Order: sequence, then C-alpha cells, then structure tokens
Amino acid sequence: MEKPKISVIIPMYNAEKYVRKCLDSIISQTYENLEIIVVNDGSKDSSREICEEYVQKDSRVKLINKENGGAGSARNTGIEVSTGELISFIDSDDYICTNYYDRLYDMIEKTGADIAIGRFKRISKDETMQFENSGEIKEHTNVEQLLELYGEDPDIYVNSVLVTNKLFKRTLFDNNVRFPTGRIIDDEFVIYKLIDKSHKIAYTNDVMYAYVQSSSSIMRANFKAKRVYDTIDIYDEVYEYFKGKYTDELDKKILIRYLSYCVELAQKTKASEMIDDKDTIYEYLKEKFEIKLDEAKEKIEKEKFEKFYEDFYKEINN
Repeated sequence: MEKPKISVIIPMYNAEKYVRKCLDSIISQTYENLEIIVVNDGSKDSSREICEEYVQKDSRVKLINKENGGAGSARNTGIEVSTGELISFIDSDDYICTNYYDRLYDMIEKTGADIAIGRFKRISKDETMQFENSGEIKEHTNVEQLLELYGEDPDIYVNSVLVTNKLFKRTLFDNNVRFPTGRIIDDEFVIYKLIDKSHKIAYTNDVMYAYVQSSSSIMRANFKAKRVYDTIDIYDEVYEYFKGKYTDELDKKILIRYLSYCVELAQKTKASEMIDDKDTIYEYLKEKFEIKLDEAKEKIEKEKFEKFYEDFYKEINN
C-alpha cells in the first residue's frame, strides 16, 4: 500500500548558494511519494534557473514564480497549490537527513499524532551535520506541547516554535489557518494554532534537520523596530487566545514569556544601530509591559515579578 503524499513547501529567495544541497536532500529521501513545491519569491540571483534544472530531472519538483512577498506569503502560496495529505516546510538554505520523512510519517502512523517533530541543529554553511537515529518516539497532548512552547528553556522553545522541523496533517490548515504576510517573523503567528488544533504531538530528540546559519537567515538579521512590533503583536494575540482556555500554568508561562520579551526587546533596542528613535520604542514597550505586569501581579512569584520590574526599567532608563 502506497504511503500518503507529503507536500514539501520550500519558500526561496536568493538562495543560489544553498538550494542545490536543500533539494538534493529532499529528492534523495527514502520516502518517495513527495510533492516538492519550490516557491520562488522574486529571487534576483540564479536560484530560479537552478530550480528549473531540478524540475527537468525530477517530475515531483514544481516551481512557482511570484513577486517578492516574504516567507509567509510564499508558504501560503505553497499551501494553496499543494495536494498532499501531509505538509512539510523546509527553508531553502537548510537540509534534512535521508530518512527524514519516513521517520516523521512513522511517528504519526504509530501514535495517531497530528504533528511529528524532529530536532534541528544550527550549523554554519561549512560544517557537516551529524544526524541521529535512536528510534525514540515520545508523545504530548496539545496542552503539554503548548507548555513546552511557552516554557523558559530557549532551546526547547526554538525547537517547538519553528515550522520547518515538523510534519503536519493537512487538516490542521483547514479554516484558513495561514501564515501572516508582511512580518519579519511568521512561525509564531501560526504554530500555536496548529498545536492547539492537534489532539496529539509525536516528537523525538534526535537531530534530523540542519538549520544552516547563512547570511540571509532571518534569525541573524539586523535588529529593527519592526521586530519589536511584530513580537509584541504575536504575544498580545497568543495571550488573548489562550487566556482562561486551559490552565493557569499556561497563562502564567505566556505572561512570563511576554515580560521576558519586553526586557529583551528593550536591551536589543538599546544596542541596535538600526533604530534612530529609541524613545518611541521605549514608550511603546513601557505601555505594553505595564499592562501585562499588572495582570501578572497575582499569577507569578513575587521575586520574579520584582526582577522583571527592575530589569525592564534599568534598560529603558539608562
């Protein structure tokens, strides 16, 4: 019996140095029933021509060319044209282990999960990734996964929030769950909805995804005012979405993450050479911080509350 089709969606912008390795890692997968959709988001280098070569040599590869609209727009385009029962997102400068899709599908098949997660590892473009295969499979409910997502461990958080190290059932994208456009960050605006719609999440701690730190990596972009506004927007959205929906512990974790980000964003604003009007950013952060600090007063420990207050005002007053 043939395994279900997986739609692999690859947003691409000026990735000529990396996209061959990315595509080679996908077309050589042990899982063969793939639909590989490269969405060329207005590249100005030779990325398009490289992908056209792959279209000619592998019938599973489809190339869609569009005007530049950002990664979220490109991913949405891929979703709209995809036909697979399962959906995966791979960034065009990254690559995956040879049995990536066999393993993620096996996790879904064995557990009945709606999402399967493998661990990623950051590497430089000159490093060689050492993938892992212990065979372990663990399970979370949606609430358990949300508690992981909004916990205080930075490594667990990043592994949870990225969409690129996961395999999703297509049904999670029903009711027009899509990526935002015009945002510097887009994973966070959609991942909490996908997790919330899931009944079960399967995961492994094995490294299966190479997250290549290229010069174009969004996570290494210069810090600009827009990142402040995007980050606060998503956490306003997340807090209102989950407030009182599940557990007090989840509400508390989201508040702690919100306040932590206010401190971090103030620090990065102070250090940034890309922001001229820092006082405007500080005033914006202060207004948002004080609203959430007031809500957190009865929900987080006194020592933690006072530490947030001290750290935040030290950043914006010095």
